Amino acid sequence: MVSARAAALHALVALERGRCERIRDALEPARLHGRELAFAWELAHGVLRRERLLDHVLTGLAHRGLPRDPNLVAALRLGVYQLLFLAGMPAHAAVHETVALVRQNRGFANALLRGVARRIEPRAAAAGAPTTELSLGSERTLLLPLALPDDEVRRLAIVHSLPDWAAVRWAADFGLDALRQIAAAASAVPGVFLRPVAPLDRDALQRELAAAGVECEPAAHPRLLRWTGGEPPFGSAPFRRGACLVQDPTALAAAEAVPCGPGQTVVDLCAAPGTKTTLLAERVRPGGRVFAFDPDPERRLRIVENVARLGLGDVVEVVDDPARLPVADAVLADVPCSNTGVLGRRVEVRRRLQPDTAASLAALQRDLLRQAIALTRPGGTVVYSTCSIERAEAEGVVDAVLADPGPRCRPGVSHRTLPLAGSHDGGYFACLTRE
Repeated sequence: MVSARAAALHALVALERGRCERIRDALEPARLHGRELAFAWELAHGVLRRERLLDHVLTGLAHRGLPRDPNLVAALRLGVYQLLFLAGMPAHAAVHETVALVRQNRGFANALLRGVARRIEPRAAAAGAPTTELSLGSERTLLLPLALPDDEVRRLAIVHSLPDWAAVRWAADFGLDALRQIAAAASAVPGVFLRPVAPLDRDALQRELAAAGVECEPAAHPRLLRWTGGEPPFGSAPFRRGACLVQDPTALAAAEAVPCGPGQTVVDLCAAPGTKTTLLAERVRPGGRVFAFDPDPERRLRIVENVARLGLGDVVEVVDDPARLPVADAVLADVPCSNTGVLGRRVEVRRRLQPDTAASLAALQRDLLRQAIALTRPGGTVVYSTCSIERAEAEGVVDAVLADPGPRCRPGVSHRTLPLAGSHDGGYFACLTRE
């Protein structure tokens, strides 16, 4: 049986060589279960969340630079991640088990990882040494082999593995304090939030999950629970029978912004995987209909699966041709975007982010918003939403479409949420009323 470390290494190399787009896809063939799967998932995703910092640490000890062999580089990153961010793991185990996965240059890998381990001291980092010491918690500190930049914006970009241009842009757009928050969320393990499906309420769901060994606590949002430990919720009896689904508070807020009620017709224009669709379906019962479309056939299957699991097939129709979408009382356009609000969750995204990514997506987003407006009856509402924090994909798109000579819309409530570690993802939504 493949070990969790071996599976994580294989997934990282597959991503590096372009054999997959998501770590999830590369981990599936290993057929791990339970704790081994959770460990592999944490290792592979953690390395990507901290990749730039890991390379910075390795570069300080590898005087000839990082090796070109993708297998060796991935193994080194895997080893350093364990040493720095898995505090309960003995250093010798992290080094030995990782070196065992290396095919060539084991001596080099062993020396480099042991060099990192020797630089970890059992004390808090000095407050006045942000460029030479890295805090690993209240009782562990890494003496950096290569100093970080004096400029805090560039330093945050390295420590939290963001592109320099993104850190500079977000500091200019939102301020330095906000950049600190965005950066910390980008490198943190995101929370798992569970929404009960009507008629079940949050308290009843919490009791059912507790009986299944799933530990949760009430989240800040009154409809949500936050998973805190115990058994994973995804294999629990309440989850399997459709009593709940996973939904982040920011995504839930965008769906809640759609004004709809019993008997009304709603269109979810970019619906996959269907979490927002299912909330809309609950709200239009009885007598209402939700028409869900997504241009990707494989992702449309995710909508079908979620709708079936939650028992909402009598309300939701998954449409495979946008020409079949009806004029509706309300339309949700949750558009494809750069995903800059969910970097902690979509860990592979930062590898393909470029300075012009947001601007290049804006034309598609404007077209989708225009399509949503065309599907909305006069007096109805369009909600435009995105999980990006980029202005070009938010106000930039909405303002451009409002200036169109076509169907007129009146702007209403709009809201941007910056990601906050452990609390919620980032995103934006705006409500428009068709005149």
